[in-house]
Amino acid sequence: MEKRKKVGLVLSAGAARGFAHIGVIKALKENDIPIDIITGTSMGALIGGIYATGTDIDYIEQYARNVSMSKILDFSIKDGGFLRGKKVEDLLRIVTGNKSIEQLDMPFSCAAINLRTGQVKDFDQGGLYEAIRASISMPGVFAPYMIEGETYIDGGPLSRMPIRKAKELGAEITIAVDVSWRGQDMEIPGNAIGVLRHALSFATWAISREQEKEADILITPDVLKANPFNAKECGFCIEEGEKATRAMIDDIKKLL
Repeated sequence: MEKRKKVGLVLSAGAARGFAHIGVIKALKENDIPIDIITGTSMGALIGGIYATGTDIDYIEQYARNVSMSKILDFSIKDGGFLRGKKVEDLLRIVTGNKSIEQLDMPFSCAAINLRTGQVKDFDQGGLYEAIRASISMPGVFAPYMIEGETYIDGGPLSRMPIRKAKELGAEITIAVDVSWRGQDMEIPGNAIGVLRHALSFATWAISREQEKEADILITPDVLKANPFNAKECGFCIEEGEKATRAMIDDIKKLL
C-alpha cells in the first residue's frame, strides 16, 4: 500500500475571527482528512496548540462558546498593552496541561516576533503555554511576553501563516487557513486605534500574499464582518470555518 503524504495544517492570526479554525478542524475530521503537523500564529497558535495536546475539538468548541472573557482580562496601562495577559497565561497553563511542545501528539510550532531583533521566532520546543502566550501578544493589546531573556510580540505582522515552518517539520501537503483581511474594502475608521489597525492589516497583507503561495490548499473563511475583538461572534466564525473547509474537501482529497 502506498504511504500517504503527511498533512500540515497552518492556522493564521486573526484575533476572534480565528475561532473559524475550530470549524476548519471539525470539517477536516468529519471528512477523515488527517492532520499530522500544526503550525500557527496568534489565534491560530492558540487553537492549534490546544488541539495538538489531544484535546477533543468538540470540547474546544464548547469551551470557546462559553468562556467568560471578563474573567481572563486584566487591564493595564504600563506593561506595553491594554491587557497584562497574566490571567490568560494562567488559563493557557491549565488548558494545555502545562505540556511542553515535545510532549504533544504531533509536531507543532507557533510564530512570534523578537521585539529586540525584529526576527520571527518559530517555537517548536519548550513550554507550550509560554510559546502560545508569546504568539498572541498582539501589539497594543497584549503586553509583550518574555521567554529566556528575549521579549516577543504577535508573529502576525511578519508570519501570518507559517507555511514554510510546517514543511520544515515534515509536511508534504500544506493546508493553510487565513481569517485575516485579504484586500477587501473596509469602512473608514472613526478613531486612531482603528486607523492603526487598518495600517497594520495593509502591511501584513503585503507580506502574507506572497508567503501564502507556498501552500497547497488555501482556505479563507468569510469572517471579515466579524469584529476581531468580540468573542461573542465565536459561533458565526466557527460555522464559516466549517463551510469554507467543506467547499475544499474534494480538492484536498485529490492531493491526498
